[in-house]
Amino acid sequence: PLMAAAVRAALKIVARADAERARLQELVAHFGATLKEKTKIEVSGSPIQPVLLGADERAVKVADALKARGYDIRAIRPPTVPEDTARLRIAITLHADAAMLGRLAADLAETCA
Repeated sequence: PLMAAAVRAALKIVARADAERARLQELVAHFGATLKEKTKIEVSGSPIQPVLLGADERAVKVADALKARGYDIRAIRPPTVPEDTARLRIAITLHADAAMLGRLAADLAETCA
């Protein structure tokens, strides 16, 4: 009964979250446009933006450089992904704003170069 009540409450919240969904899509679009302008990274168009880097070492190096700049971004490496497809996985949430996502795109351009 507790889980059923929690799911019912969550469904009511989700049903009323149109403004939040719209704001998230705005952030995703802004980040995608800025990323496309500053880098050659393929834009996903979703709140999850992978940044394919290939070699494990490169993914770790870029993730560490971004962590040093204050981002919580981690390298995703085999066996989670196939060999030679190591990547960063960026999750855009409503806790971000356009200015922060613009800085992240610029920092990605600099660290992935």
